Amino acid sequence: MKEQITLKLWVIKFCIKVIYPKFNPYIFLVYLIIKSNYYFFKRIGTQERMNKFLLKTIPSYIPQFLSKEQSKNNYLCVNQHKCIFISQANFIQLSVENIFYRDNEILWVALKLTPEEKKNYEVRKVNDNSDNLYKYNLCMKTSEIHKKLWKDCTTVNYANTRIVPVVGSSQIHNNNALVSENEFYNIISSIGISNVDNIEISFHPVPAFEYSPKIAAVAEVSVIVNDFDLSNDFIKEVLSNHFEVPKLVSENDIIAINLNPQITTKYHYKYLDLVESLGMLHFKCNKICGDLDSVSSNQSSKSVTNVIKAFYIVKGVTQLTLGENIHSMKPKCKYFKPQKLCCQYFHICPTGLLSKFEQIQEAISPFLTGEINELSSSLSSPIIPMFLMTGSMGSGKHLIVKTIAKYNGVNCFQTDCNALQSSTAKQTESKISLTIQKAKAAAPAIVLLDNFEVFAVDPENNEDHRVLEYFIHSITNLYENYTKHPIIFIAITEQLDLKPNVMRIFLDKFHIPKLNVQQRFEMLQWFAATMQLKLHENDEQIKSNKINIDLDNTSSLSTISNYSKDVLKKIASKTETFVYGDLDTLVHFAMRESYLKQHNSYSQFSQDPNLQLLQEEDFNSALESIRSLQSQHLDAPKIPKVYWDDIGGLDKLKKELLKTIEFPIKYPHLFKNSTLKRSGILLYGPPGCGKTLVAKAVSTELNVSFLSVKGPELLNMYIGQSEENVRKVFESARASSPCIVFLDELDALAPRRGAAGDSGGASDRVVSQLLAEVDGVTSGEDTSNFVFIMGATNRPDLLEQSLLRPGRLDKLIYVGPYIGTQEKTSVLKALCRSYKLRPEVNLMNVAEALPERCTGADLMQVVSTARSAAVRALVDKIKSGILKESDLTPDSVVLGVSELWQGVESFRPSVTEGELAYYESLQYQM
Repeated sequence: MKEQITLKLWVIKFCIKVIYPKFNPYIFLVYLIIKSNYYFFKRIGTQERMNKFLLKTIPSYIPQFLSKEQSKNNYLCVNQHKCIFISQANFIQLSVENIFYRDNEILWVALKLTPEEKKNYEVRKVNDNSDNLYKYNLCMKTSEIHKKLWKDCTTVNYANTRIVPVVGSSQIHNNNALVSENEFYNIISSIGISNVDNIEISFHPVPAFEYSPKIAAVAEVSVIVNDFDLSNDFIKEVLSNHFEVPKLVSENDIIAINLNPQITTKYHYKYLDLVESLGMLHFKCNKICGDLDSVSSNQSSKSVTNVIKAFYIVKGVTQLTLGENIHSMKPKCKYFKPQKLCCQYFHICPTGLLSKFEQIQEAISPFLTGEINELSSSLSSPIIPMFLMTGSMGSGKHLIVKTIAKYNGVNCFQTDCNALQSSTAKQTESKISLTIQKAKAAAPAIVLLDNFEVFAVDPENNEDHRVLEYFIHSITNLYENYTKHPIIFIAITEQLDLKPNVMRIFLDKFHIPKLNVQQRFEMLQWFAATMQLKLHENDEQIKSNKINIDLDNTSSLSTISNYSKDVLKKIASKTETFVYGDLDTLVHFAMRESYLKQHNSYSQFSQDPNLQLLQEEDFNSALESIRSLQSQHLDAPKIPKVYWDDIGGLDKLKKELLKTIEFPIKYPHLFKNSTLKRSGILLYGPPGCGKTLVAKAVSTELNVSFLSVKGPELLNMYIGQSEENVRKVFESARASSPCIVFLDELDALAPRRGAAGDSGGASDRVVSQLLAEVDGVTSGEDTSNFVFIMGATNRPDLLEQSLLRPGRLDKLIYVGPYIGTQEKTSVLKALCRSYKLRPEVNLMNVAEALPERCTGADLMQVVSTARSAAVRALVDKIKSGILKESDLTPDSVVLGVSELWQGVESFRPSVTEGELAYYESLQYQM
């Protein structure tokens, strides 16, 4: 033994003497030992601190901004899509240790799982296998079921090493390592891990020079199937244009190619649907090698060392072939991709719908990961992932399903149930079978069943049991025999109450409710951030090149100034009953208004308007346009434009109404612990006294929604439809909170129970439904959900008396005619605000000439008659030739003393003295 050591020392001394003849070999040998020990212990001491990184994902466009710190060279652009970005300090440390493999700004290293992370996955795998052996009774299973249980058990090696490029960046701190979503998927797939958001890795020197990246001689790629039928010419054109610039690829990598006009060229408009819906094509590299003669040697060395090499595919040098289409999961798409690249990134789902997105994602996740396969196989019938999603039109149902498909890297196969329905059950069954075959062809996929309320329903609106049973049998057969890739069914409908036999096939159901004020504000904020809108000068920070990397909160909306947030809050308070689709339309309408305003302001030189510059008046104009386009249904609340200046007199009534309604709206916290909450006011009195006008003015002055409903509008000849109309009105009011529900002609909607002559008792059921809804308004503990009820009637003695008890319409206010010259004068001034009067007109004299008591309708009749007289006078002048018709404008109509006097002479009271006496007697009775 000693002789061997002596011989080795003699050989080392001889080599040192030959190479360094001037140095003392013994002193130089001691120096090398000390130096090697120093670096050895230094590496052990710093390895725990420096060489462990937490690998996380960022959007694919962020590396472009991170690369701007480096010098602009083609080499970095070529490798940019595969680069892993770490902090500058860590990059320098790694470069010192691996200086030989640094090429300009890129350092080539070997990536591995950390020992702790590797141990965790190995222990987890062993536990899962042992649990599966004893948890399920496999003795009762057939060989097919056994294969199904273990279909995902592929050979994984957590010790695999992957050659990757690393780049340093000053924007990254701590031991974080950032990589694009596509490359993160390739990394975890090569190691044998799936369904993780981040992993702990370590960087090591490249094992040998032969593992450094080389140009590939042969490569074979295959298209991952999608919903579209693509021609080979188109696919070859995409691949050829994509590899115009050399790209770095490893075996079994997923290659994501963005379908921009430069890539698709002449096929861009032919496959426009593909470009708009998917935006990219995914390919899988089946095999790649650097030398045709050393394919076998490479494969054998790979099996020994577990090193996954990287190769450059160069157009004209690499022999690229296209294999058969394959079924495979695609990399996750977690982030929203803006039209213009920005340095910020946000969650792919809008903020207002994020909570519902997370609920559905949690429900379908076990089926996508395969965690539930073993449990499903141990049961007599498989667990079928069928889910139901309900919500109003435009609430974002389709958006959530398509977003979930992108988020999980699966296809979204959409089919309309209207197209499945046929005249005969046999034809419907054939279409169902064809749909399932298409779903298998697009797997892994989420099948979206649109308009599901018409499925398995015959023309008489009854259940079609044959079609329903065939559908259930086909789906069950699919999950018993086809287990290669996950297929999930999500049905979408606007109806909440489907047939009972249809509801039982769903594993879970989700409902998207109407958005409240906070959710609408968050969604508008998300639109403004993702579309890079500028609502104020302070929003210039959106276009800055400073990257705000928030690894823990991808939905940060900090790019919007406080002024912009205040504007969006105002807009959100005005958009009652708006859902996702309405808010999306509102933003685009506002962009149109901004474009028109900027375009019209250019007089001489044509400039391109800035569509990202929006102001509050643009949103207000867009909101008015949308309101005018909306159909005037019962469930369309709005804020009327009637102010106190439009109403003369009634000062005491104004104060009483504001005191009753204003305080609960402005100070809701003071009424939180109140056991009895006032829900409504009843306005009664003779017709034409301004009851409806007063209710609209209250809504306008307090800036709350106003839902006006006349009693007869809710009544319907069909059984149960009237009660349904009442429920819809109050449901819409609660969704538009704070809201005032004005029930006009209340005596027709809520007469005394038992007094109606209908044999079916339909009127009594409507009254009972109305009472239940009124009680539901006051019983809620949430004071922010404020709904106030105002009723108006000419006959309060005919109303159901239980409607007037405390807690319901407990405050009765009499709205009578105007009495006295002062009140009548104020009303005449309000009515003549839009008319032009002659200087000599004195409205007080007109008021004194009228009877002592007049209703608002009577005074309007006086002013209307005077205007008609003024118009007739102008027409006479035109006929006599004194005036030309082209010179007349609306301001040409001027009211004088003679015209107003004609109105006074034609005065006829709409309410007689006897009727007024009757209403006054009612005032004392009520």
